[in-house]
Amino acid sequence: MSSQESYVLCALAQMDQLSVGELSRFLFETSLVAETDLKLPLTSLKEQGLVCQAVNLRGVVYEITDAGRTLVSGDAALARIKADVAAKSAEYKRVFEQEKDYIAQYTESSTGVVPVFLSIRDGSRIVLKINIIVRDIDTAKKICSGWMSNSGRAFDAVWQAIAGDEPDPGFWTSRPEEGKA
Repeated sequence: MSSQESYVLCALAQMDQLSVGELSRFLFETSLVAETDLKLPLTSLKEQGLVCQAVNLRGVVYEITDAGRTLVSGDAALARIKADVAAKSAEYKRVFEQEKDYIAQYTESSTGVVPVFLSIRDGSRIVLKINIIVRDIDTAKKICSGWMSNSGRAFDAVWQAIAGDEPDPGFWTSRPEEGKA
């Protein structure tokens, strides 16, 4: 098993389901793995039956299988990698959990417009869903990257615009701190 595969497998064992983007962020930003394309290690691990793909509201995610968990827990050669991943995973796990409630995606289109899909969830409940059309990919990327930190302001503005003086329903419990992603 390659070093990349070992780190991917240990990260999934420690952090449950991760998208390719989340996995890349964790492994690259912590310098556990040099920046490269993770498709090859993920494909290899999938072919070995150690990880599998699932689809959820965030799209395609990867998770470790029972065979993968058995390998990680029983392979002494992975002990150092497990320790490295565990030491760096707590903060990312918290951020990824929070980000699951703030979905921001866009779709490239050949028509010259770009649909952007934004939503806020509180567990399984959708609190706000916005679909907008923008003129270019750069604008879509900017909107998506700022969604989590600005979603509270967006919710408040929409609520005020449509409900006026009615009190906020108060069912959104996991608001991010303003200005933090």
